[in-house]
Amino acid sequence: MQNLMPARKKEKLPLLRPWKTEGNPSPGNGWSVFFGWMKYTFIPAILFSTTSGLFMVGYHQNPRILIGIAAFLIVALLSDTIFIYRSRKKLTKECLGFAVCALAIFAGAVCGTSIHLFHLLDYWPYYQMRHYTNVAPDEPAASKADASVIVFMEGARPDSSRESKYRRQGYNYCVAPISIEAGYADDQPPSTNIQYWAIGKNCCGTHKGFTCDDAENPKARSGLVMQDLSGDDLIGQGIMSSDEMTHYEEAVKMSLVKFDLTSPKERLYVRFVEDIDKARNDYWTTAMMSWFKYNLLWLVAFMAAGAFTVVIGAGDAEDADNYAQHLGDAKQSTLWKLNHFM
Repeated sequence: MQNLMPARKKEKLPLLRPWKTEGNPSPGNGWSVFFGWMKYTFIPAILFSTTSGLFMVGYHQNPRILIGIAAFLIVALLSDTIFIYRSRKKLTKECLGFAVCALAIFAGAVCGTSIHLFHLLDYWPYYQMRHYTNVAPDEPAASKADASVIVFMEGARPDSSRESKYRRQGYNYCVAPISIEAGYADDQPPSTNIQYWAIGKNCCGTHKGFTCDDAENPKARSGLVMQDLSGDDLIGQGIMSSDEMTHYEEAVKMSLVKFDLTSPKERLYVRFVEDIDKARNDYWTTAMMSWFKYNLLWLVAFMAAGAFTVVIGAGDAEDADNYAQHLGDAKQSTLWKLNHFM
């Protein structure tokens, strides 16, 4: 017998999503979580990048002004942090955000200063101090105390036969006296009172001699003068700044005893190179690489801090940004899309 009853149409049940449920006055938006994380990540990252860059290029001119401005901003941000914490009686996302920004400025100042002291200390004096040409190795170094570049007379070279090294923490700090080669000395014995020393790291030894920079290049005659730490540059010596000059001093002392030499207190240390501009620009290249490296490393830290800040906001029932609802929306939206995909 034929069924004359009309077929009942199967009804589809609607997929409910939390922002469409009744009684939810503040609909959620999963993207708010993402943009909140971006905000709490990139604001401190930008502060770190700007501060480190300013200290890197400006510390040599106005260190105290930069330190004063950074200290003022850090104190202001920490004051806001303490005020919010005391007002709310708990850690909020705003409280943590201000604290992370203060940390970003402090870390940027430390990293920027360190880059200057490690890599740019010998870069800036190029235009600020004097250049001397046709300098004989026996000319008193005290008369060239204001030098940033010394171009030696023809025939002046590092003497590999009297090189010495001081080993420290796995590195060889090499020194060699600069003297006149035998063919230019009119059969006079090499000078034993050394005014100028060529230096380098991990470029000397029993078998290869002194090969630092362009010491073996017959066309090289120039010396890029290494600057001593002084004044505000002495901050954090050995931690924020390099103490390599101390190791070169030790190498010179060993050479003086080993080869029965003398050297005045005002002696100068130089990198013996052919192209001064290239050697100087290498400092800037190294500094920029260090700056990018620090920025990438701290960006990872700020990304983690940004995520933690959003989580704190989601756990705060009084949070005006409703991160708890936004996180719930993001979770439900993801599950909803997976359900349709499967």
